[in-house]
Amino acid sequence: MVKNEIINLRKKLDKITEDLIDLLAKRKGLVLKLAKVKREIKTPIKDKKREKKILETAKKLAEKNNLNPSLVEDIMKLLMEDAKKIQEQNF
Repeated sequence: MVKNEIINLRKKLDKITEDLIDLLAKRKGLVLKLAKVKREIKTPIKDKKREKKILETAKKLAEKNNLNPSLVEDIMKLLMEDAKKIQEQNF
């Protein structure tokens, strides 16, 4: 019985991991579209004000959802750095 519970919980975790990766792929698609728009209107890739707001919002959402705000902040920083690299390569 306990072994079945572990198997079921791991399947649920695997599904969440799959969903997260799907969301990351969708995010990358939007980043590519954003790069195209920024290129067309000659807008800089980096926007420190927006980055700061994203991090503040992410930390608040983390706290609200009983998650480690520092971990969420680190994840968001990685995502933003990746987004900037993608935009630079496609700018």
